[in-house]
Amino acid sequence: MADSYGGKQKAMNTVITPEELYSDYHIKVARYISAHIKNEHDREDLLHQVFLKAISSLDKYDPSRSAPGTWLYAITRNAVTDYYREKAHEPVPVALDESAILPDKGYDHVFMQDTLEALASALEQLPERERNIIIYRFYHGLSAQETAKLIGVSYANERFLQHSALKKLRQLLDENELFEY
Repeated sequence: MADSYGGKQKAMNTVITPEELYSDYHIKVARYISAHIKNEHDREDLLHQVFLKAISSLDKYDPSRSAPGTWLYAITRNAVTDYYREKAHEPVPVALDESAILPDKGYDHVFMQDTLEALASALEQLPERERNIIIYRFYHGLSAQETAKLIGVSYANERFLQHSALKKLRQLLDENELFEY
């Protein structure tokens, strides 16, 4: 019988071994983490942390209260939440990776360099929270929901702040007369 987390459901009051826990749930836990975390190295680290926490807390697991998958899901969900809480306190780099978008030759390189410099300058002039939203959304490719969690605001507030930040960014770039809309 499968539980809601996708693993094999153990009979209530049955003790689960660390080996069974890992073999029954590691794929589902990895998929859950992958759905929430983009960085491969962070996903691997978090997967290890979840199972270390679960195995070290296995003596506290009460099979009469929940299925192992439900218990492990709570540990996984909390680990992902903690991951984003820790990330919220990390400074966001303003510098853009020029090598990823600049062509190897031609005059476009000069224009792109000027554009990147203007963009970096404009981003530095935005308030930190708005700058972080722009970088998380458009440089790191996070969704609005992920960005809202990361900066600790509601989804609606993130959308408002993003709109405001883009408007300010457009005004700053217009002042440099680099872009026409």
